[in-house]
Amino acid sequence: MSDTLTRRTGTPVVRRRSLRSTNPWRRSPYLRTDYRSELALFPYSGTRLAGIGILAVLLLGFPLVADTYWLGVANFAAIAAIGALGLQVVTGMAGQLSLGHAAFLAVGGFFAAGLYLHLGLPFWAAVPAAALAGALLGAVAGLPALRIRGFYLGITTLAVQYVVVAAGLRYQNYLQTSLGTSGSLSVPAPDLGLFSLTEVWQWYLFLLVVLTVLALGVTNLRRSSLGRSFLAVRQRELAAEALGVDVARVKIAAFALSGALGGLAGALSTYYYRNVSIEDFDLLLSVSYLAMVIIGGLGSVQGAIYGAVFVTATPFLVGKAVEVLGLTAVLGTRLRAIELGVFALTMMGFLLFEPQGLAGVWQRVKAYFARWPFKYTDMTTSAKR
Repeated sequence: MSDTLTRRTGTPVVRRRSLRSTNPWRRSPYLRTDYRSELALFPYSGTRLAGIGILAVLLLGFPLVADTYWLGVANFAAIAAIGALGLQVVTGMAGQLSLGHAAFLAVGGFFAAGLYLHLGLPFWAAVPAAALAGALLGAVAGLPALRIRGFYLGITTLAVQYVVVAAGLRYQNYLQTSLGTSGSLSVPAPDLGLFSLTEVWQWYLFLLVVLTVLALGVTNLRRSSLGRSFLAVRQRELAAEALGVDVARVKIAAFALSGALGGLAGALSTYYYRNVSIEDFDLLLSVSYLAMVIIGGLGSVQGAIYGAVFVTATPFLVGKAVEVLGLTAVLGTRLRAIELGVFALTMMGFLLFEPQGLAGVWQRVKAYFARWPFKYTDMTTSAKR
């Protein structure tokens, strides 16, 4: 990169220009000239920073314009996104089919409730312990992955869920008999010392921070040696092993990390609703989480969040639409069937027409504006700019 000047004598003079632009808003995020830019988690540019700022303002300002109902929906979606990140690690990144993800949420929820009921542990101690319990169960559930794979592995993880549900049912009956509780097991509002999570907007800000930290952590995990091992095992186990990847360790680590995030989501759900019941962790919940990563986009961290928001918010939107249209008296008894029908059709539509999920849709939208009006440029390259 140079400018050629000509002196009065006619001798050309070459003036070197710096590769680094002085204007950060016009600097290319993929023009890396030092190790700091090479090791950055995201290639920052003026446009990207502006987008992050706008997104932060929208998320932080959402409690100011939304009522309690929609804040509750947002909290439900945030908890689901945390659990979906765990399934994204084991299925989307490591390529191991898991059909019993609800078992990890059940272990996390009951472990957090049990630690309070038996030992009186507070929220800040019970939730990490529940995540650890989910990680241990995930490591155990990942042992069959050392011998079997594919659909048979999915059936094995489904069997783990039924074992957990049966054990949880016995434990719930024992507590209801010994402690005199009825229905579900109750826990108090979380006390974090400086403040308590009693209001919906407080939960929203807390869950937003937790989800942001976990999303950045999983995103950074993809760049680590373990994350690259996950991707290698997903592509071809034999080739990964030939390259020196410990396939057995990678599979166990993927299931353990998935169980930890699932246990964390289950514990947060228990304290958010202040109770837990084994009836909440059925097969439909596992299918819902699988739909989140499929609709959002397999292997994409953002896709797990998009899918969680879409799957959890769609039933509420359907219910609001029926209410606004004045069809509650006619369709009120069939509302649950309508919600399941919309969910099934949406999942089939994404499987047939959009296998890359919502993350793929977003990439194409960015590619369209990045290459406009030159439609012949490479879409993949344009989407990354």
